[in-house]
This record gives sequence, structure tokens and C-alpha cells, in this order.
Amino acid sequence: MKTKKFTVADGCISCGKCVRGCYKNNIKLVDGKPVWGNDCTHCMACINQCPKGVIEYGRKTEGKPRYQGPESALK
Repeated sequence: MKTKKFTVADGCISCGKCVRGCYKNNIKLVDGKPVWGNDCTHCMACINQCPKGVIEYGRKTEGKPRYQGPESALK
């Protein structure tokens, strides 16, 4: 699936939860910001795991609630 629309706002703290939460290992931190590869299923774990809520997928996720289930305990 396409990953071009993923964006990260300046509030990113480089915690890496998006990287660890991606079960496809599709996200890498580059210069402290997440960068998506081409093996994405759009599970949105990266968006939901972000403690600062600064990851978006275009305008489709803006202002929408984030799921903070048991996976949010990832360290």
C-alpha cells in the first residue's frame, strides 16, 4: 500500500514506538524521524502508538481519536 501520505509533525520526540509497533518492520528512524518503506498494510499501528499524536496519514486521520489498547505499553 502507498506510504507517501504519512507525515510526521515537528513534535516528534524520536521515541521509536512507531518503529517497534510496525509488525512488517517497514519503518526506520532517519535523522530522528520515521520514514516508511514500501511494505505497508495500513494497519495504522504507527499512528496509534505515537505518544505525541504527530503521525498522520494525509488528511484522513487528522482530528480522529487514536486507539490506545494494550499495545500502547510498547517501550
